[in-house]
Amino acid sequence: MEDDMRRRAFGLTLAAAVALLVTASPAWASAKTVCGHHCAFTRIQPAIEAAQPGSVIKIGAGAYYENLTVDKPLTLMGSGNGTVVYPGESNPDACEESSLCGGDSSNIILVGANDVTISKMRLNGASPRLSGGVVVNGASINARNGIITDQVSGYEHLTVSHVAVANIFLRGIYAYEGTFTFTHDTVENVEGGEQSIAMFASHASGVMSKNRVSEAGDAISANWSRGIHFLKNTITDSASGIHTDNNGGDGGGADVIRGNNVSACTVNGYGIWVFAPYVSATIAKNSVSGCAVGLATFGGAVAGEGPTFSKNKVNGTGASVSAGETVGDYITTDQLGFEYGNVTVKLTGNSFEHFGTGLYVTQTEPTPGQPAGGQATVTASRNIIANDTAGAFGGTGTVVGAAENWWGCPQGANSGTCDSATGTVAYTPWLTRR
Repeated sequence: MEDDMRRRAFGLTLAAAVALLVTASPAWASAKTVCGHHCAFTRIQPAIEAAQPGSVIKIGAGAYYENLTVDKPLTLMGSGNGTVVYPGESNPDACEESSLCGGDSSNIILVGANDVTISKMRLNGASPRLSGGVVVNGASINARNGIITDQVSGYEHLTVSHVAVANIFLRGIYAYEGTFTFTHDTVENVEGGEQSIAMFASHASGVMSKNRVSEAGDAISANWSRGIHFLKNTITDSASGIHTDNNGGDGGGADVIRGNNVSACTVNGYGIWVFAPYVSATIAKNSVSGCAVGLATFGGAVAGEGPTFSKNKVNGTGASVSAGETVGDYITTDQLGFEYGNVTVKLTGNSFEHFGTGLYVTQTEPTPGQPAGGQATVTASRNIIANDTAGAFGGTGTVVGAAENWWGCPQGANSGTCDSATGTVAYTPWLTRR
């Protein structure tokens, strides 16, 4: 009986010690919960399973080969770039119909709870221990998704901060419904297929700020957003910089895209664009350079609603196209395979320079196989439309009010060295100095 009591006491003491390490109380603030030696755990998933809700799991430097599931409120805190998580299994191209493929895909971290924070670590979807990857940009990719919510419920307060994600087939960081903050993250090489997106949110509201994305098919985007702020992100070498689709169609406020820098797009690449909005987004103080299309708007879901582009600097130098010309701001009623919608756009204080056409507005050039239609209405003032092969063009039926813009010389559009203004563009009066 006495030996049995001692064993029980020892078991309780060990359990208490493990719990103390997992919850990372102030007395153990500098201790690691997970590390290669002399920690409570040598793998991350067992630490997650043992942790109490609200715990902080501190992960030491080292390589961890696991597909993690976080199913309770927790903080996973690495030790910086020295903490690297690789996928434990390979299934990057599991299906075409969904991100998660019914749970059969390879996710480095699958989130299934409110109040989850992931910080200070690297996720690498190309595991040196696995075969069967898909080669993209020289890396053999095993992970379908980097960090993704399970899409069972809309989880609140997902935070991903100071995390580097690389070599992912489909979704680098993805929040479905709920609320989120993605800040100071780096995402690279997410180009496995046509639907690949480095940083994505759907039916959600939140903030994407001060992130860096490169080598992405679609760098940063949102679908059916409920009010997202895209702030001070830097994007290079991608096919699309930032875009928002169907904003406000599922409720919530208008998106704000402000202070971002998009450069060196791939061939035929787009900088910042808006698709079929229900509310009027604000796109302001961004810099776009080296993209075939700098800014764009495709259709509208509600008459009279549409984006305002303000104080953006858009430059086509270095942009490349496989056919046609580069365009500073492309505005169309076309909805890319979903027929058309009226579109209303305001442009103020922007600059469009060194493009084939600075501003191009149309309602007669739909996606192949789709009908043309809808009404495009544009109001443009105090913009710089200069140093382009052609300045501004308004296609048949469009309304383009373009008074009080600078066209590159004091004489105004269609004069001297000024840019042209043709079609439906009403350009008088104009600014006589830049």
